[in-house]
Amino acid sequence: MSLSENLQNLRKIKNMSQEELAEKLNVSRQAVSKWESGNGYPETEKIISICEIFDCSMDQLVKGKISNDIKSEKNNYDLIMTKAAKGISLGVAVILLGVSIMLTILGFASNEQAEEQYALIGVIAVLIGVVFAVPLFIMHGTKIDNFKKKNPKIANVYSEDEVEEGNSKYTKYLAIGISIILLGVVIMMLLLGLKTFGNESTLPVAILMYFVTIGVLLIIYSGKMKEKFDIETYNRQNTEEYKKVENKIGRICGVIMLTTTIIFLVWGFTLNMWYINWVVYPVGGILCGIVGTIFKKDN
Repeated sequence: MSLSENLQNLRKIKNMSQEELAEKLNVSRQAVSKWESGNGYPETEKIISICEIFDCSMDQLVKGKISNDIKSEKNNYDLIMTKAAKGISLGVAVILLGVSIMLTILGFASNEQAEEQYALIGVIAVLIGVVFAVPLFIMHGTKIDNFKKKNPKIANVYSEDEVEEGNSKYTKYLAIGISIILLGVVIMMLLLGLKTFGNESTLPVAILMYFVTIGVLLIIYSGKMKEKFDIETYNRQNTEEYKKVENKIGRICGVIMLTTTIIFLVWGFTLNMWYINWVVYPVGGILCGIVGTIFKKDN
């Protein structure tokens, strides 16, 4: 394909008019029309600017087959990232649901002996959630990694309208997710204040965790979907320097969450404090977030 055909296809894929492209390049619409009709050729400086606008290489623009290659690439990328957003958010929600069920079961324990038995059943519920979630993480993580290996850099094929719509949905889901969690906190505080279930009952916290499960599901899903539209970050993440930082963060967070799980189990079985030991997981998650922020900022 020629540059003229590739330029037309790139512009159509992003739903960009000749006027909009001309404005970004600081040229007239007639100049863009000439390039696309093959009656003119952009200067090297303008070719570089076009590549930056559409996030493609000069080889793709001048020699490639934009129509077939990029449309297929976009469809594959969009499908993989959308499924990953659903799978990963569902996996996290299932683990939180397991914790919620465990706290609910403990809330019905009538005496210390029953509490120990119920605690074991509750831990099994958490482990079942983990067993269900881990394959989802591995499956979708592997698919994304394989796609990134084959496509370390992709063109920015989403139109401004698509990106704007994605950001709008992200804001909506994020707001709903946070509101649900805050509603759960209010209900828990109300139940504790009224002493509906007793001072040491785990049921108020269990009710909170059900709200947290739904809220976190929406927050993670919306975040992953917003991430899908950020092609610039996708391309940057596939550089060797960024991968080294990600691997380091992954190893540190793995140690943090493993330690968190050990503390959760030891604290629960030795001190029988299941009603409060769940807080180690949010703390572990916050620590992982801090580690990621520090390393990425330094990088």
